Amino acid sequence: MSITRFWWLRHGLVDGPRGCIHGPNAPIHKPEAWVTNGLKRLLPTQALWLASPAERARQTVKALTHSRPMVLPTLMEQDFGAWTGRSHRDLEAENPEGYRAFWQDAAGNIPPGGESFADQCRRVAMAVEALAGEHAGMDLIAVAHSGTIRAALAQALDLTPAAGLSFVLDPLSLTRLDLTPGGWRVVTVNVTVQLPGL
Repeated sequence: MSITRFWWLRHGLVDGPRGCIHGPNAPIHKPEAWVTNGLKRLLPTQALWLASPAERARQTVKALTHSRPMVLPTLMEQDFGAWTGRSHRDLEAENPEGYRAFWQDAAGNIPPGGESFADQCRRVAMAVEALAGEHAGMDLIAVAHSGTIRAALAQALDLTPAAGLSFVLDPLSLTRLDLTPGGWRVVTVNVTVQLPGL
């Protein structure tokens, strides 16, 4: 029986202000060795590494492996358009009604010049289907973003985009989704490495 295993890793913690919609060039805090060593123990040793083109995803790959990832634009975070690089506080202060209206339908609404989360879900679903077709039966370690992984979970569980947004995905967390001949199997969601001894 051929099973394609997707090991989704959210990138490391962004080295930047909290409450900001980070752009693709935002770097990460270098992870502690105990975190990277713990993650390595959870991951398969023989796998194809994939990454979003964002700096934070590529830096996370570099912290975990010497393998060169296949960089896929389809794994990028939701495009927030003109909101990219802005803080939520400033956006709300600038246009309180418009900002609050956006979050009434966070999955369907489109930020100025960007894409909706529903659009991202369609993009990620197409990418996952293509990867599963090209690399059937393999282990695929994909380093991406919370939105990307939520979209993959929505696809696997046949959820609406709005329901997909309900998942919490911490930095450097692991979510494993297996594609079996009978459909998707959710193995784990948002697993993080704990300090030794805890």
